[in-house]
Amino acid sequence: KRVGGCGMQFLQQDCRATLREGLDELYRNAPEVAEVSERKGKSFRDHDITHVLFGCDTSLEGEILLKPWILFGTTITMDEIKAYQADPEVQRLNQEGIDMIGGRLKAYLLGFVYFFPLFFWIWLRRVRRMSDKWPHSEVSEEMLDTPLDQLRRDYGIQLY
Repeated sequence: KRVGGCGMQFLQQDCRATLREGLDELYRNAPEVAEVSERKGKSFRDHDITHVLFGCDTSLEGEILLKPWILFGTTITMDEIKAYQADPEVQRLNQEGIDMIGGRLKAYLLGFVYFFPLFFWIWLRRVRRMSDKWPHSEVSEEMLDTPLDQLRRDYGIQLY
């Protein structure tokens, strides 16, 4: 089960918390996400960091809205994407999302009518305006200790 935003600070553009503090906030508000990342390791933590940086919660909608940021606004490789998508935990969560929507057909229709236009808009109006791509799997300790508002300024990230 994923959790929505519920007023988390990192969802605000001008959040002064560090990236590490934002990740801690995500994990406090979504202990099941923390547990999976702890168990699964770096690739899941890298994904969770993008939730914080790009201001997307871990609800089904937040996961979908994060996609254009990850695909076009980070340095993630195709191999990393394939490995993440092949993970049984990710496949289970994807199936849960399809079930929550009401099945595969409804998920495709909702994706086509609602999420695809939103995905395109985020790419066009937000991701393309980034000044540099986020180093998806190469986040340093220094970056983790940098305030989110500073990172967002440095990379030209304007939250959706």
